[in-house]
Amino acid sequence: MSSRIVYRYTYMTRAVEFALETLRAASPVGSGGDKHPGLYRDSHTVFIDGHVVKDMSSWRPGQQVNISNPVPYSRKIEAGRIKLSVPNHVYETAAQLVAGQFGNSVLVKFVFMPVRFGDVAAFASFSTALKSGRRISDKARQDWLARQPALQITAR
Repeated sequence: MSSRIVYRYTYMTRAVEFALETLRAASPVGSGGDKHPGLYRDSHTVFIDGHVVKDMSSWRPGQQVNISNPVPYSRKIEAGRIKLSVPNHVYETAAQLVAGQFGNSVLVKFVFMPVRFGDVAAFASFSTALKSGRRISDKARQDWLARQPALQITAR
């Protein structure tokens, strides 16, 4: 009786590395007068099943990977509400590039995910930003304000 070994190689780690490289390359850095030049570029964060990780070593098949940015102005950069010398829609464009490169191995979606730590959490807790005429509870407002652009990456 013969047996065979089947190994399914996933490109998940490489896809996430490529996504981070793509996001960093497309990120605005700031000008000489900026207090924190490069903060947005350097703040792209990897999550596995909602938990922040430093690398992909703990990823296992079936787990979902997200990449998002905890700086409060990340949504404004994505939507183009800040005048920049670089194109907006950083995450949306990166999703297309990653899908084009690794689309046979991973499923990549542009989404908005809640980021509940760092400056985003502080911004969401005290900000009164809301379109005029909208009435929602404080919790719903904080949930809405904590949603940041993200890439959702799952292995196929």
